[in-house]
Amino acid sequence: MSNEQKSDDDEVRTVVESYFTAIHEGDIDRLKEVFEPTATLIGWDEGELRRANLDQWFEFVKSIPSPASEGVIQDGKIVWLDVTGTAAVAKVTETYRMFKYVDYLTLLKIGDQWRVVGKCYHQYER
Repeated sequence: MSNEQKSDDDEVRTVVESYFTAIHEGDIDRLKEVFEPTATLIGWDEGELRRANLDQWFEFVKSIPSPASEGVIQDGKIVWLDVTGTAAVAKVTETYRMFKYVDYLTLLKIGDQWRVVGKCYHQYER
């Protein structure tokens, strides 16, 4: 693995860890740093296929108490990460509200920053 690849892997991991912290704390400003403004989210949520742009998702995140404010421990984990040049995919697991999620975060290096450009997810009941 080249030093550049190692550095990109580390940078992508940092972005994903920042995502875990931001969603756990309900920190919209940090989420805005993690996600590209045109990112979309799609997945199965409570038995329904849901699609959202970032503004819609941010409104939802703001409308409920953050897991951190309710004393919930942050449990996000990176299952695997694949980085190729300026594109990356991270498979992650996390608990949010009363559900367990598997997310596939697609990231792109834009300028010198890695940003999440899409989130596809599946929800399980805990």
